[in-house]
Amino acid sequence: MSADAKIQAILASSGFSSKLAKMISVEEAGALWKLSPTAELVGNPLAQALHGGAITAFLELACGAVLSHRLDRNCLPQLISINVQFLAPMRLAPVTAQPNLRRIGRRVAVAHVDAWQDSPDTIVCAAQCEFLCEFA
Repeated sequence: MSADAKIQAILASSGFSSKLAKMISVEEAGALWKLSPTAELVGNPLAQALHGGAITAFLELACGAVLSHRLDRNCLPQLISINVQFLAPMRLAPVTAQPNLRRIGRRVAVAHVDAWQDSPDTIVCAAQCEFLCEFA
């Protein structure tokens, strides 16, 4: 099974990811994630800003799926905590994210992800996730 197919299978294991899955594409074997949002993800209609919860879920899915793939698991890991920094309003435009596994321990894994809309030099959102490595 190719890396992209495996990542799509991992995403299919989550109920919430099915809502976002049609908007997510994965490139470079999970190194780059792209969310092509629709108007239903707008949280502030006056500013046309994307909903923070949808962006947070996207970043969590990216980090969790990369960890699952690395550990050769078929489901998403349990999230322990997430810390998200919204650095600028996110417009109704594609969002690209680059997850990075920082540490995989016996019990806990730490991942960091940066997200941008126009240029990787202008980060609009960043997150750090901690996951339980003992999958169900």
